[in-house]
Amino acid sequence: MKRQQQFFTEYIQLYRPLLNRVNTLLAPYNLFHSQWGVLKLLKMNGEMTSAEIAAHQQVEKPSITNIMQRLMEMDLVVVRPGLDRRVKHIDLSESGHHTVETIMAELEMLYCEMLDGVSDEDIETAIRVMESARKNLIN
Repeated sequence: MKRQQQFFTEYIQLYRPLLNRVNTLLAPYNLFHSQWGVLKLLKMNGEMTSAEIAAHQQVEKPSITNIMQRLMEMDLVVVRPGLDRRVKHIDLSESGHHTVETIMAELEMLYCEMLDGVSDEDIETAIRVMESARKNLIN
């Protein structure tokens, strides 16, 4: 098997079990990975519109609308109207900020466990490789 194929085989073999572990970690918060992705995005970027979130997550806007509805019901996000009534600005609520910080701390422990014995240099290299592969795929 060529190295490139082996690289992506390893990625695929890691991705699914990781997603399952993350969903298990999120279950007590009544969240799924897709909802977590939106919450984390809002934590990192601050207030955004549904269209901006959809573009960043590379999903259709109706998918984000459904996720946002659920997150509003859970009091994790707040929505305020923009100057244009069609545009709504979404941000984390106070409860959302607390929840995201708690989950991030739990995920940090999982990630540290997973990367135990891996040097910082190797992690930096892996980050650069993933960034390059993503950019090449998109372009």
